[in-house]
Amino acid sequence: MTTTTEHPSFIERFFTNAMLHTTNRWIAIVAATLIGFHSTWLQLLDEIRTGTTGGYVLIVPPLVAIVAIGITRQRKNELPIHDRQTDIITSVLLLLIALAIKGLLMPRYATNYQVMHLDVLAAWVFVCGACVAMFGLRVTAAYWQAWAMLFLSSPVLYRIVLVEAGGTKLAAGQVTLVLAATAVGLATRRTRARGFFYGSATFVTGLVVLVLVDQRWPDAPIAVSQYVPAVVATVVVGAGAYLWTYRGLAPRTLPPNPVSVPQAVRGAMCVAVATLLAALLPLPDQRLTPVSVGPPYSGTATQIVPSAWVQLSSVDYDWPRAYFRQGSVLRRQMLRAEEPNPEWDRLLRPRTVAVQTLQVRRVGSFAVYPTESMYALGKSRVSPKEYVDLGRGVTAEYFTVVDDNLLLTWSLLSFVWTRSDTVAQRVSLLTVDNHELDAPFPQPEPNTVTNARTLMRVLLRGNGTVEDTDPEYKDRSMLIEVGRELVEAQWQGE
Repeated sequence: MTTTTEHPSFIERFFTNAMLHTTNRWIAIVAATLIGFHSTWLQLLDEIRTGTTGGYVLIVPPLVAIVAIGITRQRKNELPIHDRQTDIITSVLLLLIALAIKGLLMPRYATNYQVMHLDVLAAWVFVCGACVAMFGLRVTAAYWQAWAMLFLSSPVLYRIVLVEAGGTKLAAGQVTLVLAATAVGLATRRTRARGFFYGSATFVTGLVVLVLVDQRWPDAPIAVSQYVPAVVATVVVGAGAYLWTYRGLAPRTLPPNPVSVPQAVRGAMCVAVATLLAALLPLPDQRLTPVSVGPPYSGTATQIVPSAWVQLSSVDYDWPRAYFRQGSVLRRQMLRAEEPNPEWDRLLRPRTVAVQTLQVRRVGSFAVYPTESMYALGKSRVSPKEYVDLGRGVTAEYFTVVDDNLLLTWSLLSFVWTRSDTVAQRVSLLTVDNHELDAPFPQPEPNTVTNARTLMRVLLRGNGTVEDTDPEYKDRSMLIEVGRELVEAQWQGE
């Protein structure tokens, strides 16, 4: 008599107790992250809507999940050893660090919020702390490659690489493809050659899709170039690698988790408290320049020179294309008063004003790079901003900068207006306290190294090192008067 052995079905082999427990814990972690950082995710969705590059962040978690799945397939022969006290201590420290980043560090960089997105970093630290609480430190550390990819895909590094690559939609798609290729390569990396092969296949496949999208829909939002090629390449190559490697094999069950369900529930209580605190912390106020409606577009970035002023020169800068994408124009017009004004200069010297017009297609780009970030400020100190009315519904921001490199103080009045559905301009009027005819003016050329040093000073010593707490608003009345004349001249010349 022969006996028959009943094999468990596919569903029974796949949906084991370990799988169900892991799924439930991840549902709790994802829900906590969504609730605690809800304002961050809404902000990122708004950035996708406005056409900036920050929306790529939302594709990072799925890519990291693919890396985690690949690591899970490779885990074996692990001893169920853990120290629950160490787990809780490490988890609480990570959750406190996440709260400190969002509540204490992020407000220091309010002006550069969209460039740095420290709340995204805080969210990833929060997820790491929650994983330690729910799964244990040893299990969480086993996925160090996934954590490394998560933290190294920060918005700051992404934007630095994007600027160096040219800042185009094609460059944005390529940078995102590097993330997708890295994810697939790490997930399939049983050997270095195998991981390199599948990672390269992902990049090449995505690059073909990216070129087709760029040629077929050249006016599509930048999010299309970021998402579509990366998603298509990841699904095609990732699914192909999985089916080829595990064809005919039973699904592998998850290794047993050393943290029991009651222990995970107690860890979830710490996560719940951190979630509530994180949800109560608001995003910083960037104090952005108000957006006004300007006159119809004249077809050029050149501003009409008001009466009683004469244009000395005009020069264009090409670097904005890397920051604000193709089609961006930065033009500086040097204007000088035809007659001296004793209220502006006691020696009756005619004053000079630099009028800078930064023209882009999407007004949301100005929120990513505010006015002061367009200069290499170095050790300069910036005064608090004031907002003034220039008429015609235009509101401008005014502040001064004490520049220790040029040994002078310069004043800046800036306003933003839309000239059409596809044209937005940030017009800045700049003066210096040196009234000589050949006085140097600061150049609108951002310096990544200098700005990074400034950010580090703020991190170590606070905002007091870059703020002018006792400013002298020397040219305030002059710039307001010239600004009103300039705004009126554009409306009169429409």
